[in-house]
Amino acid sequence: MSVRRVAVLAAVLGALAGLVAGSLVGPGREPVTLAEQVIPPTTARPARPDPAFAAGAASASLPAPRPAGADGRVDLGALLRAPLSELRTSLLTALRHRSEGGWLYARALARQCSALEMVEMREHLAPAAFQPAIDLNQPGAQRALTLRDQLMAGCSQLQPDELLEAMNVPPGAADPLIAVMDQPARPGSAQARERLAAILSRPDPLMLAELGPSLLARDGEAIVFDGKRIDGDERQLLEGAAVLLPCSLGLICDGQDVNVWGPCLIDGMCKVSSREDFVMNNVQASEHPERRAAVLAWVERLRAAVVAGDVDRFLKPPT
Repeated sequence: MSVRRVAVLAAVLGALAGLVAGSLVGPGREPVTLAEQVIPPTTARPARPDPAFAAGAASASLPAPRPAGADGRVDLGALLRAPLSELRTSLLTALRHRSEGGWLYARALARQCSALEMVEMREHLAPAAFQPAIDLNQPGAQRALTLRDQLMAGCSQLQPDELLEAMNVPPGAADPLIAVMDQPARPGSAQARERLAAILSRPDPLMLAELGPSLLARDGEAIVFDGKRIDGDERQLLEGAAVLLPCSLGLICDGQDVNVWGPCLIDGMCKVSSREDFVMNNVQASEHPERRAAVLAWVERLRAAVVAGDVDRFLKPPT
C-alpha cells in the first residue's frame, strides 16, 4: 500500500474507528499498523450480515437479531444504519444504553463528525494544487456528496458537550465492550485467554471492527490461526479477512459507511461501494482473482470460530 493511501485512510479511519495514523494500540493488544490492517468502525449477538458483503450464505448459523425493546435493550447496530441526518438522536440513544455497550457506539457516531471536520479542514487549508481531482459525474462522488450533506446536518445538531461526552470515554467507564477491549493482558498469558473468551462470548461487530487484525495472535511477523503460522502473502489475505469479518456479522459496510465514501472526498477514490471493494483492491484481486476467493474463505473460517466462541483457534499452540 502506498504511503499516500495510508495517509488518506488514516485520516478517515483514524477518526471513525479508533485508529491513529500509525497504529492501533491499546492495553492488552499488540501494535497493528494501518498498512498492516489494509483498511482499518448492538445486539448481544451479531446481527444479520451486511447486504454489501458478498461472501454468500454463512456455514454457521447466527441467532436472529433481537427486536429493539423486546427485553429492554436497544439494537445498537441499527443506530449505525440510521440516516446520518438523525445522528444526534442515534448518539443520545446510544449514550442512554452505555451499560449495554452503547458508549462504544456513541463514540463511533461522534467520530464521524470528526472525520467530517477533517474533510472540511482539508478543503479549506490545503492548496488547490493538492486537492484531489474528483469527477462529480461519478455515481460514487454524487453519493459521497449527498452523504456528506446528511452528515453535516446530523453533526450540526450536536451540542459541544454531547460530542465531548461521546468521544471522551474515561478509564473504567461502565461500557462492557470498551472494558473488555481495554482489559490489560500480556500476549500468551492466562489474562489474554480470558480477555479473548470475553470478546467471543459477545462478538459485537463494532468491537471486532475496532480490534481488526489485532484479534489474531502473532508470532513475530506471522499470524497464528488454527495452530498454524501464516505469513507472507497469505498473511495479507488473512488480515483483509479480519477487516471484513465484522461485515459478515452485521456491521454496516456498504455505501453509507464513512470508511467507504470518506476517501472519495479526501483523495478522489470514488469507485468503491463497500469495505469489501477496498480490501479486494488492496490485495489486487482484480489481477489475481484467486485472492478474492481466498479472502472470503478466510472470512468464513474466522466467522465460524467467532460464532462458536472457539478461543483455541485464535491462540498460539503450547510449545
